[in-house]
Amino acid sequence: MVADDFQRRFQAGCSLFQASRISKFRRGHIKLFHSKLLELAAKKFVIGIKRSSSLFWGEKMAVVYPDPTSLCISRYGFYEEGLTAMVLAYLKPGMTFLDVGAHVGYFTLLAAWLVGDTGRVHSFEPTPSTFDVLSLNTRSKANVFLNAEAVASESGVVDLNDYGPAFSGYNSMYHARMPEATAVRVKSTRFQAPAISIDEYVSRENLTPNFVKIDAESAEFEILRGMDHTLQRFKPMISVEVGDMDIEGVIPCGELVMYLVNQGYRAYEFSGGAIVAHQPKDRYEYDNILFLPES
Repeated sequence: MVADDFQRRFQAGCSLFQASRISKFRRGHIKLFHSKLLELAAKKFVIGIKRSSSLFWGEKMAVVYPDPTSLCISRYGFYEEGLTAMVLAYLKPGMTFLDVGAHVGYFTLLAAWLVGDTGRVHSFEPTPSTFDVLSLNTRSKANVFLNAEAVASESGVVDLNDYGPAFSGYNSMYHARMPEATAVRVKSTRFQAPAISIDEYVSRENLTPNFVKIDAESAEFEILRGMDHTLQRFKPMISVEVGDMDIEGVIPCGELVMYLVNQGYRAYEFSGGAIVAHQPKDRYEYDNILFLPES
């Protein structure tokens, strides 16, 4: 009966997501107009405005305007269509999901809903103000475990840029991936955060990870370097954010993709409404690539 219930929820989630995608451009003009006014006000005064938003599977979460992630969630009930579809397709009840770069918690909440009471979600968010919103959004989730830490190649302390609650999605070890017109108006503060590698965390918590989502604003390869043992022993599914912006100290995304291919993974992308085989490129625009073990 429990398995049947999970299957019904999973199928319902897929149907609701499809409906959300179809209706994305049919939203009420009043709602979008109000949302746009809040966005413009938040940008003008460079402040974060917290709002409650409904997700496509029925839950609610707090978001912060004018952060782009929050705007998309608020308006459409989902964020990153391709990655959402990948998580829906491959994350099952009872699995263990690692959300590296959890931000305010959209994928943490989606994963918590999909894995159910028998699964576990371990989320990492090092920015204190963003972690506070993530904590608010997951306070009722017994299957979610939060870590106010960065993820790196090894344990220690890392220096990060914080662009404030209004632009927290750009926080990074490196130069922000934000539009230049925004960058000239937004000031960052530098802070230090504790860091841990995936290998060390998996060993410490005695985990068997099934799916690792990595979205760490240019630090993705640094994170992969710290999970060699996890890759070899557990062969988890992995999603990685890509996008070449010629940032100093960041390797080309093509090298990152080939790194995982050489570890025995096959690459997939979301294209034309489906998850299809991905052909590695020399240069990448913004996207999320899914890696599945060959075996």
